[in-house]
Amino acid sequence: MGHKPSKNRQHRSSIPAQSRPMPTPGLAATKSDTSIAVRKSDLSNFAVIAVIFNPVKYKSRYNHYQQFANHMAQSGVELYTIECIFESAERFGLPKQQFEVTRSTDRRHIRVSAPSIIWMKENLINVAIKSLPQNIEYIAWIDADIEFKNLDWPYRTIAELQRYPIVQLFEIAYFLGPGGKSDVLRNDYSFGYSIRHKKPIDPKRYDDWYAHPGYAWAIRRSTLNSIGGFLDFCIIGSGDLHFAFALLNRMEETLRPD
Repeated sequence: MGHKPSKNRQHRSSIPAQSRPMPTPGLAATKSDTSIAVRKSDLSNFAVIAVIFNPVKYKSRYNHYQQFANHMAQSGVELYTIECIFESAERFGLPKQQFEVTRSTDRRHIRVSAPSIIWMKENLINVAIKSLPQNIEYIAWIDADIEFKNLDWPYRTIAELQRYPIVQLFEIAYFLGPGGKSDVLRNDYSFGYSIRHKKPIDPKRYDDWYAHPGYAWAIRRSTLNSIGGFLDFCIIGSGDLHFAFALLNRMEETLRPD
């Protein structure tokens, strides 16, 4: 996210993703077998986490979230939203902070107040995971401006997680401009898709190909417990970049010690 190009804050810029989950790097990156049947009842052990923090109070961010939440409801999944506000915002001339999309009475909503304005996405995901019911076996964390092409993506995701411990939830993502679905600014590709097509995976972005490290991931809860959660000290962003390259044992390529 810290390395993602800025979106037009005044218009909807969601990403309808081709919703064939891809096994992640470091795992078998073969073509996904989506023929595995998954009963609808199996979604009871699947949860989606969305993170919201918006110190500048862009209205488009909240509009995107509401559309995303509706899309998750249409997909039949339980959405857990963690929203963070910043106590120091007014000291920096930013709008007064208040919770905008979460309710204190909703068990699926988590509210956090932080003293400093820093990048907190992975930290907040870790906090949200602790609030998930014990029966949740599969966890997805998805940017709150994503729209999947097919509503059966949760079943495909679970089918893949029954084979692989971690998956990225798309092959190709279309980054949209102000014109919506008719205004595709660029295509981004998943790590698994890039491996399968023998394309470069590089921390730098290239015009002809970019293996995007974020947007939408899912993991077995047992796997998450074994790795101890997500990297939570990337205070200027790029946590997804470090995570994705760590799966390739190439995390050092994302670090700048100087």
